[in-house]
Amino acid sequence: MDFRFRFFTTMAASLSVAIFLFAPIAAFASTDNGLSDAQSGAISQHCASIKQSLRTLQRTDARTRSYLGSAYERAISDFITPLDLRLINVSQPNAGLTELHSKILSAREDFVRQYTIYSQSLEELINSDCQSSPNSFYDRLIETREKRATLSKTTDSLRRLLAEHLSTVKKLDSSLEGGANNE
Repeated sequence: MDFRFRFFTTMAASLSVAIFLFAPIAAFASTDNGLSDAQSGAISQHCASIKQSLRTLQRTDARTRSYLGSAYERAISDFITPLDLRLINVSQPNAGLTELHSKILSAREDFVRQYTIYSQSLEELINSDCQSSPNSFYDRLIETREKRATLSKTTDSLRRLLAEHLSTVKKLDSSLEGGANNE
């Protein structure tokens, strides 16, 4: 229960910062992704506060990544892998669990890769000059948002795989208990 609470609290904080940060700037988007002079001026004028919000987002995302990365690693190393090995050692391998194990490892690698790509993009965005080049800054912002959305999809996928693994384990446990009661 504590894990879920911390996870959802951390994710809610990250989401709140992201909405706060990107909602005002997203309103500047026009249909051709160009900025009007007024919009460029607004970005230039608020450059310092935009960058401060981006730095806050960067710190929050780093904490979230660290927390999620360690939670994923603990789930894999303390539960998923030992269970898979135990089933193999007692000559009852489960192809479904083994396949899920492989998918989870792959999704975790995707998470690490996607976070690195997003983090580098966010760093470049923070280091770009929004005061004298607001159009370039806005283009980088759009790219960074897309990379963050890709990271979010990867995180959702990993969460679904972990939930599926847990469900499969519960079904296996029920079937093993049922078989033990029949003997």
